[in-house]
Amino acid sequence: MKLEPLVWVGALALLSGMVVKEGQRRTALEAQVPVEAKDLYRTMARSKAALQIVDVRPDLSAGYEDARVPGALPMPGCDLAAAPEKARARIVPSVPTVIVTAHGDAADAARCAGFFTSARLLAGGQEAWTDASLPEDSGEYSPPSAKAGGGCL
Repeated sequence: MKLEPLVWVGALALLSGMVVKEGQRRTALEAQVPVEAKDLYRTMARSKAALQIVDVRPDLSAGYEDARVPGALPMPGCDLAAAPEKARARIVPSVPTVIVTAHGDAADAARCAGFFTSARLLAGGQEAWTDASLPEDSGEYSPPSAKAGGGCL
């Protein structure tokens, strides 16, 4: 029996395990680094980026409805039950997520991050987005029209 094939299989298995471990480590590190408003805007501009933006500010009427990151899904206080019914089905825990708070409060985002497989905080929150003069949506949440591209970011 030749040992060479077994050695190659063992080496490939070891290297595959190392790649997976490094990916997990990188994901954990990225979650600790907030995303800057302009970087998020650039990512949103790339139509192939699979990303959801969840606004966890507690007050829909005096916050979310006044100004929000375009396409942001409302989830007040990180409580899925408090989200408008039309938004609940669109909030997917397994999709990479950017959490928007009022001022980029890490504690607010930390309470919510466990709900998502991969989540990052918007540095400076909605305030930083507004201060950067980036486009904003306003008004009551309504799902995007399917004929307008489906609303996927």
